[in-house]
Amino acid sequence: MGVFSGASNHTTSGSVGVAIIAGVGGDIAFQNFATDAEGDLQGYLTMGGDLSKQTIELGALPGASGSFNLSFPGDTDISLFDTVVVTTGDTSVGTARVP
Repeated sequence: MGVFSGASNHTTSGSVGVAIIAGVGGDIAFQNFATDAEGDLQGYLTMGGDLSKQTIELGALPGASGSFNLSFPGDTDISLFDTVVVTTGDTSVGTARVP
């Protein structure tokens, strides 16, 4: 599992893993996730944590803490993406490498 680190002066922790279901897609599993960021938190699969390149939007996080899964579409080539980024608005609040 990858480990979250904070970004933009935010404290973010927890771990992330991926489960792939052939032909269906998969889930990004957030475990013991926590951030001090407030507002609408969104998750993205990225290339090297760069939001200006191609990304896969994972959608809204259900909260600022906890363990949960966010799904990605079946046609996603997960091999292209290596980092999960969590944002609030235009600000990155945490990143984790996807193993």
